[in-house]
Amino acid sequence: MDNRPDSSTPRPLQTMPEHLNTAEKGLNENHAVIDEPKPFMPDLLTIPAISVKAGIQPVSLLENGQMDVPDNTEITGILFPGVLPGGKGNVIIDGHVDSYSGPAVFFKLKKLKQGDKVIVSSKTGRQLTYIVESVEAFTPAEAPMERIFGETGERRMNLITCTGRYSRKKKEHEKRLIIFTKLDGEL
Repeated sequence: MDNRPDSSTPRPLQTMPEHLNTAEKGLNENHAVIDEPKPFMPDLLTIPAISVKAGIQPVSLLENGQMDVPDNTEITGILFPGVLPGGKGNVIIDGHVDSYSGPAVFFKLKKLKQGDKVIVSSKTGRQLTYIVESVEAFTPAEAPMERIFGETGERRMNLITCTGRYSRKKKEHEKRLIIFTKLDGEL
């Protein structure tokens, strides 16, 4: 007697084949399964167009509601808690434009243009590329806070630094430079 199951009888799978496991995948416009990135805490920011390669450290909001910046002017800060690269929403990374001793990490940020790449990576090998959509400057009073910091169903990253003249009286630059980017592949 043959104890083998009838080949026409469906058998349950022990594990879902990897190409069919859609728990962390989505569908593209052709209904093909695509990987969706998992959010991660980055360690390094690279912007090839302006030769930036800088560390990233978590920063939080200050008591006055403003985003903190790293003490080291050659390091960038990622708003945390907040959206992390790969997550839906606005990842926020800031950095100094200059210091009393000269240019800082985001000194050349204003030279970025549409289509330039901004890459975030981690020591574990995770890496995502964002593409610059626009480079815009605002006075603090004019800044579109919802567009910069608000919720969105897209995977975005906004880079922030100071720009314009420095007021010694106010101890700040007159404007904020925002680089609006979107995760590569979602343009």
